[in-house]
Amino acid sequence: MVAKEPKNDEQICKAVMSLIAHRRSEGIISAQPVDAVVRDRPAVEWVFDTATAKFGVEHTRIESFSNQITEGKLFAQLLEPLEAELAGKVPGTFFLSVDVGAVKAPSTEHAEIRKALAAWILANGAGHEAEEESGPDARCEITEKPTGVPFEVTLHRDADYDSRLFIMQSLSGDRESLQRDRIRTALARKCPKLLGTQRDGRVSVLVLESDDIALANRRAITSATITELATRKDAPDIVIWARTSTIPWKAWFLKDGDKTYPNLSMAGPHVLDLGA
Repeated sequence: MVAKEPKNDEQICKAVMSLIAHRRSEGIISAQPVDAVVRDRPAVEWVFDTATAKFGVEHTRIESFSNQITEGKLFAQLLEPLEAELAGKVPGTFFLSVDVGAVKAPSTEHAEIRKALAAWILANGAGHEAEEESGPDARCEITEKPTGVPFEVTLHRDADYDSRLFIMQSLSGDRESLQRDRIRTALARKCPKLLGTQRDGRVSVLVLESDDIALANRRAITSATITELATRKDAPDIVIWARTSTIPWKAWFLKDGDKTYPNLSMAGPHVLDLGA
């Protein structure tokens, strides 16, 4: 499942505004984008009002590691075509993982690398058991540097049903520390701007988006975010994590006032209404 740079800002902000209003059993009286028209000072992306409160909303995408978006583009350019090419050809559901940073800038060799990798996948896929049917101790994966491929890959047979290949990046090192670093960076960029919204008498809302199913999960992001928020004096009033790696998009409240997850009522998951 190849990472791409999404452009979800407006959709997510509108869906989150609708979610907050619905959670308060209120409607939205007015809503407008701000940072597109305010240029003389830092401004949040959206402001909106309900009958009983005024809000300011800021969105940011969390990278699971530094330069994830750039690395994801390189990764997609080389390997994404294999997902479509091998659909219907592999004997089950497979995951192919490649270390972050292994894929370099596009070159004339990419087509040959894909050809060699496709041949290796088809030659090795049928010889392994499916983990879903056989259990985690089954012989379900192989790690090699295939002939004609300049990096090591791991092929994992997940299930016998379907015929699909999902390509993922794998992250070596202390993943938790790397993720906390990215969340710390995101908060450092966004919290001061949201503090200005609080001073304007609005409830400040930070939306943390993650579209990386391979390298991020709710438990890890929740723990890291709450830990980092506790170190700041300018923490937003409301913090929401939006997961856009799967359909439907879902959201969880990580912070609401002085309470944090899991000590929140109606924390989630909430399905985000993309028609909002």
